[in-house]
Parts: sequence; structure tokens; C-alpha cells
Amino acid sequence: MASRVTKEDVKRIALLCRLKVTEEEISLFSKLFTETLKYMDMLNELDTTGVAETYQVTGLTNVFQKTDQKTTLSKEEALSNAGEVVDGYFATKAVFDR
Repeated sequence: MASRVTKEDVKRIALLCRLKVTEEEISLFSKLFTETLKYMDMLNELDTTGVAETYQVTGLTNVFQKTDQKTTLSKEEALSNAGEVVDGYFATKAVFDR
């Protein structure tokens, strides 16, 4: 079970993050962090054996790529209209003044 997040813990986190927090916010965050950790403990009770990891759960795909399009441009095709190419890369004028 998660331990309580103290006000001192919140002050330390705020210091590490370089955030200015009021005493009222410290009390609030202490409560919220503790509740979050309790919720995480509840999730840890779930048996996830055999559940595959995922990085995307919505099923969305690239809507701009045509479904019959299997490949993209080759490097040569992509660079064919470049104004200037250096070592196989697009070249542009500098964008930063030093």
C-alpha cells in the first residue's frame, strides 16, 4: 500500500521542479498525490499476466496516407527538387544569428 505523501515531500518535489507553491497548494498536492498513489496500488492488484503491452489503444491510423500506398519516396526522389543538397541532406540557409 502506498504511503502518505507528506507536505515535506511536496515541498521537495516543488524545489526539484523549481516551482513556487503556496501552503494551500502544498496541502492540496499532498492530498492529490496520496490519492493517486492509492489508485495506482489498486491498479497493481490486477492480474496482467498474458496481456500484451501496447502503445496505442484508439485504433487510429495515418488518415493522410492512402491505404494502397505501400512505400514512400526514395531518398533520391525526395531530394530531386531540393534547392541544395549537402552530403545527401536538404540544405538551407542558417536560421539563427550568432
